[in-house]
Amino acid sequence: MNRRVLIATSLGSLLLLVVAGGWILDREIGRTFSDDPTVWEPEIAAFERDDRESPPPRDAILFVGSSSIRFWDGLAEDMEPLLVIRRGLGGAKLLDLVHFTDRVIVPYSPRPIVSQAGGNELNDVPGNRQRTPEEAQADFRSLVARIRSRLPESPIYYLALRPSRLPGARDLFLRLVRADCESQSGLHSLDASAGLALADGSADPRLIRFGIASI
Repeated sequence: MNRRVLIATSLGSLLLLVVAGGWILDREIGRTFSDDPTVWEPEIAAFERDDRESPPPRDAILFVGSSSIRFWDGLAEDMEPLLVIRRGLGGAKLLDLVHFTDRVIVPYSPRPIVSQAGGNELNDVPGNRQRTPEEAQADFRSLVARIRSRLPESPIYYLALRPSRLPGARDLFLRLVRADCESQSGLHSLDASAGLALADGSADPRLIRFGIASI
């Protein structure tokens, strides 16, 4: 193969990768900012298929949420010797978890539940129907109420959002969630964000695999 053909072939392959990558990114952005929770149906169906093929452990700790859960590949090793189940939907919002509670939380009968979501809906970016911190708190309360109506004995832990370079909405939302957690039995707030931040308080980019949002 001469050099010109090789270059043309390489450029063609690169173009395909760019197009494919752009399609994937556009699809992920579209789903993140969609108000229709059923956009996550393929992932939910995949979880259910995996569960049929390899039943998960009972009484494990369920980690459920958005991309911080989805991309936590070392979760099982990090939590040893405790048993965990990881169910992350990269880009999911709190109301998405509310919609899928009966399929992505209840079937596992988890002893404790660790949830991490609420940042995507706070983002002020084109195409996103931004929620206020107070509206996101209402969504969090809806999730807690739905879980408790199905699993009244399971304690719920909310894992704080990662650091942000635009902390205003994030910090207010977390304060509201912490207040809810402090006022209710069996509802707890966890903040492990200190080790994820730079000196200015923003997220350390080395610890972020994929992100399109500022929160």
